[in-house]
Amino acid sequence: MKSDSRPINLLVLIALCVISTLVGCGGSTGSVQGNVSYEGTPIQKGMITFTPVDGKGSIVGCNIENGKYSATGVTPGKNVLSVVAVKEVTFARSSEEMEKMAASNKGKGAIEGLIDPADIVPADAKGNGAEHTVNEGSNTIDLQLTKP
Repeated sequence: MKSDSRPINLLVLIALCVISTLVGCGGSTGSVQGNVSYEGTPIQKGMITFTPVDGKGSIVGCNIENGKYSATGVTPGKNVLSVVAVKEVTFARSSEEMEKMAASNKGKGAIEGLIDPADIVPADAKGNGAEHTVNEGSNTIDLQLTKP
């Protein structure tokens, strides 16, 4: 007599589906969006990174545009959020224009007065590098950074 193995195969398949649903693959992530400002002004350009506090999972980064960001694939749990703002530098079209730009910003900071340090968010700004909890699914985290 020939035996039919289809019912056993079906049971094995169902059991595997149930187990994989209960156990998961450890690949669950969260998405995070929000607003970022420094001293009440939206950060126009920059980057934000999410670093898991426990060191497990990936470091994820995304761009900041016009004071807003949106990151996907963030590891759930406590993450350190670090913000770096960049100033869009207007380059001089002539030597004379460069001299005028340098003269108007002279004494204000680094790079011989060509970049105004007020446009840069310091690494030690209050709220920068703070821990935030990211949950699976969608999250909103707004950051209002202030002077150290």
